Amino acid sequence: MKAYVRLVHTSEGKSPREAEELLSELGFVRIKGTNTLAADVADESAARDKLEHLHQALRGHGVIYEPSIGRPMEDLPGHQAGYPEVMAKWKEIGLDTDELSSLLNQDPERFKSRGMEMFRAQIEKVAQEREVEVRAAQEKERTESGKARLLEALRAEGGQTIHRLASISGLDDDTVAQMVDELVKTKRVVARQSGRRVTFVAV
Repeated sequence: MKAYVRLVHTSEGKSPREAEELLSELGFVRIKGTNTLAADVADESAARDKLEHLHQALRGHGVIYEPSIGRPMEDLPGHQAGYPEVMAKWKEIGLDTDELSSLLNQDPERFKSRGMEMFRAQIEKVAQEREVEVRAAQEKERTESGKARLLEALRAEGGQTIHRLASISGLDDDTVAQMVDELVKTKRVVARQSGRRVTFVAV
């Protein structure tokens, strides 16, 4: 699989050569006859990580880019999309192309600056979505790891209290209580009470 990026250069940003040198450090190589660069990746997740690194490398350099995974924005070498085709693709990713079209006809300089603002907003949105995705995956992994430690602790002779299970698993008391309650309901764990102290042990 490959990750692709099509560069759109402006007079205010880095030169095409400078931008290409930045991306070459990330493993991107220009497809001959196009403004598109490609990098080999293991899978879609790796491609998204690669594009996130690309975003960081281009931040603040005045270069507009169009990323894609699996298929380049320019399908054939030598193909140069006209601006209506380019703007149609921009519309697909959520840019207000009606506003941009009006600016392109009336104020080209404002068109460039406004276009950059819109692309930055979209890039930030993608980055934020990725951060949420990563945090969710990390939280799921933490919970699964904690559950495994909890199940191991429940096999200890004499059982464990909720507070002790929370300490061992690294999970909060409420999460542990819900997990233990489910295990009791499915008869994988039994509760034993001694005075005011309640312990839980695997069956």
